Amino acid sequence: MSLADALKTARPPEIVVKDTPVPKGWERGVSWSGNDGTVTTGPIDTEVNAAVWKELIADWGLDSEHVEVIDGSVKFKGWDTPVKGTTTGATIRLRSYSARVQQRGTATAENMADVEALCKIASKKNPPRKQPPPAEDAERGLLVALADFQMGKGEGGGSEATVNRVSAATGRILSRLAELKKVGRPIDVVYLVGLGDLVEGCSDSYEMLTWSADLSRRDQVKVTRRLILQMVDDITDAGYRIVLSGVAGNHGENRKNGKAFTDWEDNDDLAVVEMVGEILAANPERYANVSVYLPEMLSMTLDICGVNVGFAHGHQMRGGGANAAVKVEKWWSGQIVGNQPTASARILVTGHLHHFICSEGIGRTWFQCPAMDGGSQWFVESSGQSAPAGMLTFGVGTTYGTRGYGDVEIL
Repeated sequence: MSLADALKTARPPEIVVKDTPVPKGWERGVSWSGNDGTVTTGPIDTEVNAAVWKELIADWGLDSEHVEVIDGSVKFKGWDTPVKGTTTGATIRLRSYSARVQQRGTATAENMADVEALCKIASKKNPPRKQPPPAEDAERGLLVALADFQMGKGEGGGSEATVNRVSAATGRILSRLAELKKVGRPIDVVYLVGLGDLVEGCSDSYEMLTWSADLSRRDQVKVTRRLILQMVDDITDAGYRIVLSGVAGNHGENRKNGKAFTDWEDNDDLAVVEMVGEILAANPERYANVSVYLPEMLSMTLDICGVNVGFAHGHQMRGGGANAAVKVEKWWSGQIVGNQPTASARILVTGHLHHFICSEGIGRTWFQCPAMDGGSQWFVESSGQSAPAGMLTFGVGTTYGTRGYGDVEIL
């Protein structure tokens, strides 16, 4: 027998009550409109708690997981009724309970917001509020993502057009630093981070590469090195501290028959950063405020002004088909579970896909960087899609609040 059935005649089995009529309106039953209604227990001598109400609701064919008793709606009526077969006038005390029920989440007059009060708040003129000043020791960094230059690529104006784009972006970095200072969000340190594929390579990445490249491998590295060094020089002259770093991409790999055959660190993307670092180290007086860091894996996390930011080129991310977000989220989730370098990152920055995306799909922020190369005719011809070149920059630090970033701009 179910609990609900037992409640229909809830009394010790040896006691038999007389068939006293139930008070009118307190008979066992249910009324239901589709969204709300009333459940009445009928005469019982047991107190009804939350678990009992759940079974009573189910007993009437309602979904007890999605139908609930409305707080404050439970009422009861009690009475004494004689016990049959006694001459002593014994009685038993019975009650009938009634409660309003509703679909979970159903709006009621009690839980509806006061629309007039909300309209008054919405119509109130509020003066601009200044940002609270940051803690005295809190710093703000500007991340500059050096993604997919693919120096030596012959498409889209070739290497000359790529050099012009990167040089123009360098000037824009200086303007951006001045703008942020002017609006009261000055930058303390600039992070120049390579996201891979800084060079195009000369073979083994795709079939037409040998034919289409307009610079040799050595010259690709040379021009890219000069661009990054000039960027460091200009920002140093402007008086800013710099951190220079980068991760390895697929175009920088030392390949044979389309596959990397040495190790993951044997990569032109890392070699360029390393060369610039050696030039800086040779002149410690001028570059005293520049530090260089190279990871030993394909991904890394840097603490930028109190916010952990992860970096990976993106070619190591598999699964998800053509859905870039699914692919990245699957990879990042696996890195978190496996306690890999990007596990602690609140923000992840990737390259490889050549177009801009910002997503907060897994409760952390993912930035996919646009590329600085001249585009791909094959991609346009095969998909009909294209994306403008650009260099992603954004501010990072605890001063930006819970997200840890702000002042996003593509140069």
